[in-house]
Amino acid sequence: MKRWILRIVAGLALAAGILAAQIALLSPDADTTERTGATIPAAWQSMTEGEVVIEAPGGRRQDVLAVRIADETAERAQGMQYLPARVVRDNPIWFVFPEPRRTGWHMRNVRIPLDIVYVDDAGMVIAIERMAPGQTGYGINEPIAAALEVAAGDAERLGIAPGARLSLAR
Repeated sequence: MKRWILRIVAGLALAAGILAAQIALLSPDADTTERTGATIPAAWQSMTEGEVVIEAPGGRRQDVLAVRIADETAERAQGMQYLPARVVRDNPIWFVFPEPRRTGWHMRNVRIPLDIVYVDDAGMVIAIERMAPGQTGYGINEPIAAALEVAAGDAERLGIAPGARLSLAR
């Protein structure tokens, strides 16, 4: 009689372990790097860190934002692709171009929606666009010198709007 109780307890423990593993693997907020052993792409790891100063129109300083800096071609091409959602949320990227240019953006292989802030060569925010995972065709018809990618909603939360100024303070 005790043997069947042990089998039931062992079966319940196994079922609980399977359920816990499924929850961990399917959770959208779980860090996929830890749970799958996936590696962070080398181009993303090579980005340096810095700070972007956010100034509201009129010149008063508003905020400072820690960012990853994508100033090399491979880093700009990498962007937020193939990163766990938590890494994307916690690590805004400041894209820098050697010369102002018109650019196109896509959200293939990006896990969460993003705001992209387009900045001209004087540091003025000229437009902000919300991008959705899996979508393409983003960009504006004006040349930009830099762009800031943050998690969706963070641009507004940080007070970033057209007319604000953003500058890199390494």
